[in-house]
Amino acid sequence: MKILPLLQQSFPTATGYDNLTTVVQANAEGHLVKVHYAENGDVDDHCRPYPSTAFVKTVDAAQYSEEKKSWADLRRTLMYCRTEVRFYTEILPELISSSSSSLFANATPKIFLAEYDLDGLLLEQEGATDPSGEGPVVTVWKSNGNADQKGGFLVMEGISSDDYFQDSPISVDQAKKTLAAIAGLHAAAWQDVKLLTKAEQRLSRGSYHLKTRNPKELEGMSEAWTHFVNAFQHLDTTGIFQKCGADFGLRIQNLAEYVCRHTSPSPTDQYATISHGDFKSMNCFLPKTEASHERGVVMVDFASVGVGFGMQDVGMHIHHAVRPVDLANGGEMRLVQHYLVVLNDHLDMRGLDHYPQEVAMRHYRLAVVDYFRFFLGRFWKSATPASFAKKASSKNTALINRDVEAAFAFLDRVYDYVVKVEAERTMSGVCADSGTS
Repeated sequence: MKILPLLQQSFPTATGYDNLTTVVQANAEGHLVKVHYAENGDVDDHCRPYPSTAFVKTVDAAQYSEEKKSWADLRRTLMYCRTEVRFYTEILPELISSSSSSLFANATPKIFLAEYDLDGLLLEQEGATDPSGEGPVVTVWKSNGNADQKGGFLVMEGISSDDYFQDSPISVDQAKKTLAAIAGLHAAAWQDVKLLTKAEQRLSRGSYHLKTRNPKELEGMSEAWTHFVNAFQHLDTTGIFQKCGADFGLRIQNLAEYVCRHTSPSPTDQYATISHGDFKSMNCFLPKTEASHERGVVMVDFASVGVGFGMQDVGMHIHHAVRPVDLANGGEMRLVQHYLVVLNDHLDMRGLDHYPQEVAMRHYRLAVVDYFRFFLGRFWKSATPASFAKKASSKNTALINRDVEAAFAFLDRVYDYVVKVEAERTMSGVCADSGTS
């Protein structure tokens, strides 16, 4: 997609731009640009200044082919685009205008323009978690001349590197700031049935939610576990593979539907809220100046946002970007408790009931097991020590996919949670059979 026409839709007096940074990812392309304006044209009709920089995010459907993406994967890419545009144009304005706006008013970039056109690829009423089906034959779709400008784009505030930074891994203090920020989002939408109903209809589920993933990931769980053990067992000095056992992949596969069912709240369910869905540390801009500290953490990339439990964001965030040494000896639970304290303080201010400790910890265990299922089926099925080493300095890659110590420590925690979730599932089956609740 051409960037200048998008800038000119957002800022009519724009005449050109300088590309400062380009970020190319599997599902989108982003450009941080310096915008040039006509002489005396750097203000709008109300004399408000246009921004000197902007970030333009595009998804161009025409660039993908069957060789690059299967239909299931391409569809997920297009759904990410649609979800993010809908969040910024349909859900965020309601959050900001609500009585809880102070919790979330400045926690996202300012959006100047957000649109998508996926006609011929997705039905407008089609849900992100609906089965992907066969889909259009992309080569035929392109040859019919339908590829031009299909996709979507966002023109948003460029977050200044003078005031903010992104990093991974992050320190404990930084993690407390990011967890406090996500607690603000969760509290702002907490059990708001009207808003959550709209979000359920228009948005998605988290990036690692079972229903948004390729079914082949779950089907290959046992093989993925066997591969990971074989690739890394010579580095295992802790006995974690023996502790988990050869059938650990099968155990995760057998738990998947149960965990999904219990981490998929409806808009009317108690403790339901809006979950970011891809809450890694590189989706957070951390403040580094006095002015930016006043604003706080700025969160981006709402391509997987939807109805969920707050702990689904917390479970991903902690294990994606906090060092194992900082999670050891109670560090993990201290971060979880920090999130809960901030969230419940916000709920107090809104006159709402707390997220109870026992319920929150159950949701956390389920979320961590779910995140592991995603990671095993998506990333660890082909991981090797060499691939870890190659990604060692890649800040956008989860720490547990580039640091062996972090991966083994994650496994140790996951195993304990799996045992508890299996016991819970067994007990719930016994209660159902006996007619008790």
